[in-house]
Amino acid sequence: MATPHDGPDPYRILDNWLAGSWTRADGQEVIGHAWSDDADYRYRDIVASWLRHIGRQVWNYHPQQITHWSQTLRTKDGSRPLGQAARTRAVSVIRSYYRHCDEDLGRGGYNLPPRRVLAGPAPQKPARHLEPAQGVALMSAADRYRGLMPERARLAVYLLLSNLRPGQVVRFHVSGIRREHDRVMGAIPQKNNTDSATVWTELPRPVVWALDEYLPVRTWKEPHSNASSGPLLLSRNGRAIDRVNTLKEIVRAVAATHPDLEEIAATLSPDAVAHTLSPFGPPPAAPGKADDQARRTP
Repeated sequence: MATPHDGPDPYRILDNWLAGSWTRADGQEVIGHAWSDDADYRYRDIVASWLRHIGRQVWNYHPQQITHWSQTLRTKDGSRPLGQAARTRAVSVIRSYYRHCDEDLGRGGYNLPPRRVLAGPAPQKPARHLEPAQGVALMSAADRYRGLMPERARLAVYLLLSNLRPGQVVRFHVSGIRREHDRVMGAIPQKNNTDSATVWTELPRPVVWALDEYLPVRTWKEPHSNASSGPLLLSRNGRAIDRVNTLKEIVRAVAATHPDLEEIAATLSPDAVAHTLSPFGPPPAAPGKADDQARRTP
């Protein structure tokens, strides 16, 4: 039977994971984004509970032990067992913790069964919008996402979290970006408008950061697009991404990487993200009269 001393200190790994800074097994230093204070508190509490439960078997356990542990969890005051949804979230956190050990620390061997197998199926109703904390969680997940074309995924999620509708996101053209001193303006396509009418609007600063990371790797290909024209978000063939399928796949892939969103990721829609209270704060003040005039993009 393994002991905590047969491998790295699980509490140190937890600290580094939540701080967003660790050293991979190959010696590479990784600096990511720290979790929010709320997530740090909840994840630390959940993982610590599991570590106390599993004890000396932390690196040598059976997946059914996670199921048994989740069934022992109770509310903070100890008055009643946790409900199904809360137990499912706890299991998701433990799966994410071991996935971190597996992928980033080279621990290996933690190919855990799906969450629904460990905790039982949770009710899945398509969300009309995310709760504010879930919006923050999705933003954090986009920051950490390392799947297909991560810079594009991050920008797509950030634009949706800025309350742009899916149709506006896919019709946003790279030529509709204007830098003015300390702000960046975007020619935002009008809602439910199939032509090229746009309104200049200041982009939130986090969106600008995501934009600046994406533009150097944007996959433009003539004749469909080039460095200064064409849709902003592109597929590998240089065409605009599909608002129905590709945008949905991006949102769900990003959400599936976060413990707080894993259980709703399979049914999450871009529209639900767009209707979420933006984590970037209230929209910037309305631009001046000249900027308010809708214009036609080439």
